[in-house]
Amino acid sequence: MNKPEFFSFVTKENINLNMNLHRAKNNRKNITILYFHGGGLLYGVRDDLPEMYINQFLNSGYDFLALDYPLAPESQLDTILKSAFELILFYLENMDKVFALKNNNYVLFGRSAGAYLCFMLCDMLIKNQAVLPMAIISLYGYARLDEIEFNTPNKYYNKLASVPDENIKKVISDSPVTYGPMNLRFSLYIKARQEGMWIKHLCGKEDATKYSLNDEELTKFPPTILVAATLDPDVPYKMTKSLRKRIPNSHLITIYREVHDFDRDVKDESGRVTYEEIITWLEDRI
Repeated sequence: MNKPEFFSFVTKENINLNMNLHRAKNNRKNITILYFHGGGLLYGVRDDLPEMYINQFLNSGYDFLALDYPLAPESQLDTILKSAFELILFYLENMDKVFALKNNNYVLFGRSAGAYLCFMLCDMLIKNQAVLPMAIISLYGYARLDEIEFNTPNKYYNKLASVPDENIKKVISDSPVTYGPMNLRFSLYIKARQEGMWIKHLCGKEDATKYSLNDEELTKFPPTILVAATLDPDVPYKMTKSLRKRIPNSHLITIYREVHDFDRDVKDESGRVTYEEIITWLEDRI
């Protein structure tokens, strides 16, 4: 894979967001995959998607743009969403003169919390009458934060050693963070899930329902492909099944295992096969 091109953007709140653009060389479709990483909105980096999967998109003719966004708790969810929305609008308004792309046809792609951002951003785009994505790709994502499983202690994470408060104090910064490697910030997520305080870290005193999509909003979405595991310890499978019922023209790929980000291990053949199915689905839709 060629080295990606680097771009940056400063939000209205003076937060610097970076982007990596991988250009397809052959069979160009002039459609860009806009990618948001996972990490519970507490950790994660824009370039976390294994090269193998990026190459699958590139070889199929799609450009691939990996995006930053501010992380909690340094930035609250309202700021995260507004910043990510500004970044989408920046892409739409500057795809030619900044990115040298032929048109603003795009697909939103997110893993876990990144998929949540894609859902929320799509709703914001609809309500602002902006150019909508041609499709959405959601890997083990969710569209509501007021789920009971997100607001109570998680059994899976409570099997791990508890994270001391002093460790967390060392991690949290005094300024906005947009690039949070797992080895440095995963402890934030573990502790938040252990204590059932994850959504509080994102929303503060605000009602999580404000940051959750209802059935009517989901019916307005473009074609969406959903991928999730039946025994996902982070995001219950039933949440993805609910999205499948509510989003028109949606398709569900089920992974029959106890795993969350099944595609992290590139030695696992199910990842490559799943991305092939996603790309085939895209071909049929767009």
